[in-house]
Amino acid sequence: MKFKFAALPLMLLSATAAAEQYTSITEAEYIQADTGFTDIDQFLIGSTYYFAPKETLGPLKEFEYINKVTNIFGGYSYADSDFGDSDSLVVGGEYFAANGFVVGGAMVESDGADMVSASLGYLFTPNFLMSLEAVDVEDADNQLFVNARYNHQLNGTDYIGFDVSVDDDLDSKTVSSKYFTQFAGGQYLAAEVSVNDTDNTDLFWAGNVEFYFNQNSSVGFGYDDADSYELNATHFFNRNVAAKVAYGSNTEFDDVDVFSLGLTVQL
Repeated sequence: MKFKFAALPLMLLSATAAAEQYTSITEAEYIQADTGFTDIDQFLIGSTYYFAPKETLGPLKEFEYINKVTNIFGGYSYADSDFGDSDSLVVGGEYFAANGFVVGGAMVESDGADMVSASLGYLFTPNFLMSLEAVDVEDADNQLFVNARYNHQLNGTDYIGFDVSVDDDLDSKTVSSKYFTQFAGGQYLAAEVSVNDTDNTDLFWAGNVEFYFNQNSSVGFGYDDADSYELNATHFFNRNVAAKVAYGSNTEFDDVDVFSLGLTVQL
């Protein structure tokens, strides 16, 4: 199966990107996966509303590394396979107080296990946020996480950001980083890597890179420690509507094929 993306020739056009502002981002995605032993069809939709405008860094899908805007969000997913179907619903939000405190919470209701989380943080500077997060999963032990997020501004919109998350028993440790830079010709590059170390499991890492031909169009590649990979392309037809196509597989299991088609609306 091959996707023909009519807007791809536009990727060859570079443009001087002016910052845009949005207060809501809504994404919908359809995923069709053939794992070799079952077929899976999945539909996801999610939306976030910000109570103040969010400004882009050039590309219409890139924003500041540390969000500092109060928001509410919700999402729904449904999956159907040869073994049955399942769905899940999530709602939540974050409140950023004028004195630097941040309060957040989320609730997930699913066929497997419901989950509730609550967090309290403090924005020490515009580039450094720390928080405590309590997670209560149905029929499982409660967990407490210490989270930290730091943004090192390089110049202009260029930055390198870091995230660290550790649970109170030191059983789970996750470190991630993102690098974003603009080139002289109006192109951009974003690269991300994450590493998770959990007791009784092997160290797991994942990474992806995305190259922006201009503020509207990009191609990306992702790979992880399980030898899974994804190729994708995104294009904004105007400042509000974008489409994304992707193909994924696994180098160890050739019969795994994952196709997805996504739509984004930013207002």
